[in-house]
Amino acid sequence: MKDILKGVTVKIISVIVMIALIVGGGCFAYKYYIGKITNKTGHEVVNSIEVVKEKLETAAELNTGSYLCTDVITWDSKKFKDWKIPFTDKSFIVQYDGVVHAGIRDLTKAEVTQEGNTILVKLPDVEITEIEIDNDSFEKLDESNNIFNPISIEDLNEAQQDLKEKMREKALEKGVLDIARSNAEAVLSEILTAPDDAYTVEIEWRD
Repeated sequence: MKDILKGVTVKIISVIVMIALIVGGGCFAYKYYIGKITNKTGHEVVNSIEVVKEKLETAAELNTGSYLCTDVITWDSKKFKDWKIPFTDKSFIVQYDGVVHAGIRDLTKAEVTQEGNTILVKLPDVEITEIEIDNDSFEKLDESNNIFNPISIEDLNEAQQDLKEKMREKALEKGVLDIARSNAEAVLSEILTAPDDAYTVEIEWRD
């Protein structure tokens, strides 16, 4: 009888020990798993800024607005103290096609901060980034040359610089910066948003 009771007692104790081990192991596994998740989540939150910064650095310059135009420039020989130099008069009228690009010149200058799961990106303002003139579109409309002072490449280059300034003014009048700013917000929101919704992005413009 004692042997039977002893055997039952051993079995009961064994079962209790096994239950204790299972419960203890479960608690340990739970704590370990929760710790892993917490550390992983914390790690992802910390690295969210770096991810956004890396994307901005990869994009570098972002042109989001453009103005296409065909413009005419009239170029005259320079005057010296309001008097034209004798026998050097020359002038020409030429036409070119061009494109004025606007956007953010350097995205690495953006300020990136984080509050919880929200990444705030403050962007430098848009500006005219480039003015391209299509030399193949060149068309001479008029010319008054002088054998003593013929039209040169330097004259044409100077005329192109004047033309670029004229194109810049027209593009600004047409609101190319507003277009670039609006498009930049849309493009960057798409680029910077986390695919797994790990964080949200808010875009603002620096003062």
